[in-house]
Amino acid sequence: MVGNGKVIEGLPDLVWAGIGREVIEDDLATDDLTIIPAIRACLDYIGERFSKVYLAGTSCVAFYIGWRADSLWSGMGGAVYQFPEAREPGLVNLFKAIGRDFGLVNKSEPQFLWESVVESIDAGRPVICNEWEPVANRGHCGIIAGYDVEKREFLGRSYDTKPQKGYVSLKPQNLNYIIAVKDKTKDKPSSHEAALGALRCAVHMSRVGIREGEETVAYGLLAYERQAEMILESMNPTIDGYNLLEHFLFWRLEILYHCRCYATQYLKRIISQFPLASGNHIKAARKDFEEILKQFEKNIRLIYGPEATKLDTNLLWRENNKNILYASSFPQ
Repeated sequence: MVGNGKVIEGLPDLVWAGIGREVIEDDLATDDLTIIPAIRACLDYIGERFSKVYLAGTSCVAFYIGWRADSLWSGMGGAVYQFPEAREPGLVNLFKAIGRDFGLVNKSEPQFLWESVVESIDAGRPVICNEWEPVANRGHCGIIAGYDVEKREFLGRSYDTKPQKGYVSLKPQNLNYIIAVKDKTKDKPSSHEAALGALRCAVHMSRVGIREGEETVAYGLLAYERQAEMILESMNPTIDGYNLLEHFLFWRLEILYHCRCYATQYLKRIISQFPLASGNHIKAARKDFEEILKQFEKNIRLIYGPEATKLDTNLLWRENNKNILYASSFPQ
């Protein structure tokens, strides 16, 4: 208990400290900035144990891409569910597949958001959340493990580069939204139906493009083009704010890389659930995603820790099998 509130103990840290396909395959690791580690930790706590690959594929996180062109500060570029709709199709498919209902509450309903978290914590269920302005970790997903009525704050896990000594304060007003895991449902689809739902979401996502009223935002295949344009138009180290541009391109590419790693693993795992003809299409899709990863690894290297500090960058470009600082190839 805290003050006039309640805290759930034992939630794992969210540690951001590396990248690589091994992180995707290691279900103990939490170091990627997609929403998946937070979902897995919350479900695992209540006894619903699923691999990160299963959660990423079934929720369509593995296939998701978004691009917000009007602001480099936006966390949407390459990220997952930064601005989800109330019943995001991928989330609906995931929770239907695991036989649970869920509630998604946006910051536009602050009192309902608070009440939903309190109800979930009182029931012994941690809550998935997404931090937003004005906190430094805007766009990062987190876990709410408790609440304090007197301080009007939540307590939980936020991403860091190393394990935290205790829960940190998560201000309700700084959250973009929360996802509360609710009670079990009566109906639960077969594994084939869950996989089919994920693939349908993936195909839908690839075709969304630009929605009416969101002309500066792109989804699906069109978002790839927007990323390429951003590199050509904005990634010039001779202009002011280059470090900012480089940092956000790095962040977007990191999440994109993780998502596509999840996609290759998920498609590999579900292929046996489909007949031969459909399986061949899944194989072809997996091959395409593998090619994206190969191109990524051929041309870009993301770095962390002391190496990144020493070079003052998280993003290295590869040329003739050598790592180079992007800035060093331009006249200063």
